[in-house]
Amino acid sequence: MFHNIQHFLSPATAKGPWVWAYIGTAIAVGVAALFALMAVPPRYRKMVVVAITFIGGLYFSLEFLLPHGKHGIVGRFANGLTDAKPGVADWVMIVGAFTLLLGTSNLFQVHGKAVRKMSPGWYNSLAFFISFFLIMIFGFLKDAYLGKHGIAGSVGTASEQLFAILFNGFVQNLDAAMFSLVAFYIVSAAYRAFRVKSAEAGLMMVTAGIVMLGLVPVGTLITSWISPHSWLASLRLERLTVWILTWPSMAVLRAIEFGLSVGYLAMSLRIWLSLERGSFFDRQL
Repeated sequence: MFHNIQHFLSPATAKGPWVWAYIGTAIAVGVAALFALMAVPPRYRKMVVVAITFIGGLYFSLEFLLPHGKHGIVGRFANGLTDAKPGVADWVMIVGAFTLLLGTSNLFQVHGKAVRKMSPGWYNSLAFFISFFLIMIFGFLKDAYLGKHGIAGSVGTASEQLFAILFNGFVQNLDAAMFSLVAFYIVSAAYRAFRVKSAEAGLMMVTAGIVMLGLVPVGTLITSWISPHSWLASLRLERLTVWILTWPSMAVLRAIEFGLSVGYLAMSLRIWLSLERGSFFDRQL
């Protein structure tokens, strides 16, 4: 019986008009669930969100931690959790789609208000709307005319070319320009960090100088007079750079990653158990 229900609820088995029936039903159920959640009194609404969050975290924790096997209640239960994982992953994708829609709606509200009131910098908001709709329209047209042997039809070819111009010609180049500006901030931060005011700052400056010189041909040339086969070969800048990056730097990076992992675990537990406090978590839903 459970298998039949699961087969009926699976959209992968739908064909023809049933696909639109599944889509319409899913939208109707989602809207009904949203209105039902909004109808719940505010003090109980947060309890519903906390309960759903706890159940979701409990599922993934049990699925990962419980031993799997064909024998025993625990093993069979863990196998059942694993079998349900694709369906749960679909729900995660659906929630992610809702968050994408929420973010897009928020952008439309903020930039629409700026264009309406002609506030300072409103032309940037107008550029956002133009770019958004151009990329969306030509992207949809390109995918709509995508055939088995590539883009089919003059509309599809023109849409693909215009999409390539917008994405490769504008978006990627603007991304490169934006990240290139970060280099100036990095130089400014490096200047402030390399001011020798203590022994630690001096050690960091010397280490950074060795690594930077060891990664460029000039650094290799500086210590090229040291024979690679002599007992002083370890003092060549390229070998010092490899040693610093392989041993001290790697140990520090692993320590930082370990600390970040512990903090990530603690933060995840606080969110899972609804213990987190802050401007968002204390807000009345």
